[in-house]
Amino acid sequence: MVTACATDYTLTMHRACLCLLPIFAGCYTYAPIDPAAAPSGTDVRARISATAAERISPLVGSEMRVLNGKLIDNNTSGVVVEVPSVVPASASGMMETLHQRVSISRGDLLELETRRIDRLRTGALVGGAVIVAASVWVNSLRGGPGLDRPSPGGGNDSRRLQVRIGLPLGR
Repeated sequence: MVTACATDYTLTMHRACLCLLPIFAGCYTYAPIDPAAAPSGTDVRARISATAAERISPLVGSEMRVLNGKLIDNNTSGVVVEVPSVVPASASGMMETLHQRVSISRGDLLELETRRIDRLRTGALVGGAVIVAASVWVNSLRGGPGLDRPSPGGGNDSRRLQVRIGLPLGR
């Protein structure tokens, strides 16, 4: 027997989790950095000019004005950023993610930002996940649909009924 209360609670929890997901999806923050001071190997987001976006569009598969990736090389003439590019796989028809290194000159680089973990958002996300998991665990211990519970009165209900009616027990 499924109760409406348990079903409504489950649907409400699922909807709440889905509504809160966009808030906690970004556990990273971006901070602007001077391109000359950016160390190699850091995760960056680079905003580039329209001409640079047209030039590198065949390399990455689409025209993007914002590139997210890892800074590979940083010199006086420009930067080299390794960005993911999605290409169709030959035989299976599925998409495959490859990493392409793109060279961007200083004149085409409009802004460079570093990516860092936001400890507050990450902590809130982990804490929320723990709370949801704990509430699901507690609700599963309380019981619900699918649990075998004995009927009230035990297994001697038929004998009690016969005695009350006045019939002998053997029939």
